[in-house]
Amino acid sequence: MEKSNQLKEIAAHLLAQRGARTPISDLPNSLKLASQEESLLVQQQMIALNHQQVFGWKCLLPLEGGEIILAPILRQPQGLQRPCQLKVENNTALVEPEIAFVLGQDLPENVEYNRIEIDNAVSATYMALELIQERFSCHYQASHFEKLADGLSNQGLLIGPEIAKEKAYQASEIAIAVTQGTQQITKPGKHPCRYPQEPLYWAVNYLSALGVRLKAGQVFITGSYCGVLNVATDIDTHIEYAGLGDYTIKFASL
Repeated sequence: MEKSNQLKEIAAHLLAQRGARTPISDLPNSLKLASQEESLLVQQQMIALNHQQVFGWKCLLPLEGGEIILAPILRQPQGLQRPCQLKVENNTALVEPEIAFVLGQDLPENVEYNRIEIDNAVSATYMALELIQERFSCHYQASHFEKLADGLSNQGLLIGPEIAKEKAYQASEIAIAVTQGTQQITKPGKHPCRYPQEPLYWAVNYLSALGVRLKAGQVFITGSYCGVLNVATDIDTHIEYAGLGDYTIKFASL
């Protein structure tokens, strides 16, 4: 099978797992990925199969070994008006507290943008939760290329209250508190790239160089302040970013 057809087959398989009751993103030996370039091509194929709908991107600065952390958000972000629906396991939702940057204008491809231009393109910043789903089998040793193609465990995004933009840009460390009934988890949150806008600057220019046109309304999330949190479904959940804001949401199985 030609490589281009293999990548299309991988994209169709991985996209189908997002709607599966029991997802298995594992790839057979005949469909292994050999490079980041192939992984990114699979992502673009998934966007095409998703009717060209991409609602934003998750990103971090590249890792020390050169691995990139970048994946499209293929499901429309949810708000606070109703319970947050997501795929769960054993009545437990997996979420990551982050800050979201919303573009207020298109950013055409094949342009190198400076920080001021990117800052000006950001129309608003919000508290946000990345919705996480582990789609590879627990016994399967997925490579970074496979995880990258699969979207790095992203299954969606919850957008919370707006944060003043200047405060979001200064949010290097935030204490995160999650309360469900009488149970409270408090984490001394710290952004993995020091400031949440740093991965945004990298990702905008990386995508532009790949020929990706970014559109007004797309959302960037840039790293969790305290890793993955396990939260129970079907109970009011109060989430506070110390000094920035708070909200209450209920998680429901999709």
